[in-house]
Amino acid sequence: MLVKMIQEKIGHDVIVLIGAPCSGKSTQSKILGKALQLPYLSPGDLFRAEVANGTALGQQLAAYMDSGETIPNELTTTFLTAKFNEPLYRNGMIIDGFPRNFSHLAVLDKILTNTARRIFAAIYLDVSKSQLDERRAHRCRYDDNTGTAERRYTIFIQDTVPLINQLDQEKKLIKVRCCSESPEEVTERLLTELSKL
Repeated sequence: MLVKMIQEKIGHDVIVLIGAPCSGKSTQSKILGKALQLPYLSPGDLFRAEVANGTALGQQLAAYMDSGETIPNELTTTFLTAKFNEPLYRNGMIIDGFPRNFSHLAVLDKILTNTARRIFAAIYLDVSKSQLDERRAHRCRYDDNTGTAERRYTIFIQDTVPLINQLDQEKKLIKVRCCSESPEEVTERLLTELSKL
């Protein structure tokens, strides 16, 4: 019943999950997507797949990803516009880790406006730095070396935290402090908060 109510509220709109690297965005996006029967889209995963496939776009992306830098808006816009227009994503979706800054928010708003959608909610998974470091130590990803991870965390503090504050002022933000609960317990909290919107 709770899920059905949330699905009706969301309609064709999107939920975005925001948080520092290793905060559990991908895990929660997948679980929440399954619970709400919405597709999950991770720009980061899509970009990493392009790099792994050695495409021309992948070669461009690799330079930014290897240094921990943010992908330029032009590349992101072109790529995501094509994805958002695929039939799978036309009836709502969960977006993992995007937007990451104000310029990304402008890009996302433009893409959504052009497809008659909006951000239904932005979920911020708030995890302490010590927990993030511990999680990263147990994760194997080629772009997770200590230097790159610290650079990505610094960018998160500089670029994403102000965005989180803005989304909170716009009453679009659901902030969930994640400590030691299981992913399923966090999802239950998220569903409860989504039902209140």
